[in-house]
Amino acid sequence: MSDPDQPLTNDDEEEPLLSEEDEDLLDWATMTTVYAAGYIRILADAIERGDADLQVDPVAWENTLTAAEGAMVEQMRGRLHGPTAITAEDIERMRRLRELGSAALSGGERSPELGPLALRSMESLFGPDWQRAARKAAFCARSLNQEFHPGSGT
Repeated sequence: MSDPDQPLTNDDEEEPLLSEEDEDLLDWATMTTVYAAGYIRILADAIERGDADLQVDPVAWENTLTAAEGAMVEQMRGRLHGPTAITAEDIERMRRLRELGSAALSGGERSPELGPLALRSMESLFGPDWQRAARKAAFCARSLNQEFHPGSGT
């Protein structure tokens, strides 16, 4: 064992805490969560304002929220850890939000349930600081949307 007051050398470095596969899973889950919260925030705000253009690509919505559900399942199984403890109810809420959002984005009903459900979902993803995190996530999602869908208006 080396002296704790001496700097570490290459020989003294500890093993990585995460395998490459676990790092990839963590990166995927982090990005998924950020973009999901961003799309949720953008859609909920547009519906609350009564905008005709909901500003979210329907395919991006479906893919991202489906991935967020998967990340939440991995967290519930204990393979990932996040700022909140995810429950089966949180996953079901996200599934319902995905369905309601998909309906609204396809020109169907804009359910009054969507707004409150969006807020609860963002809180389950980010905990008590969800508002700040959701604003930053919306910025990231708008940037990504512009990159892949330049004519979308966001």
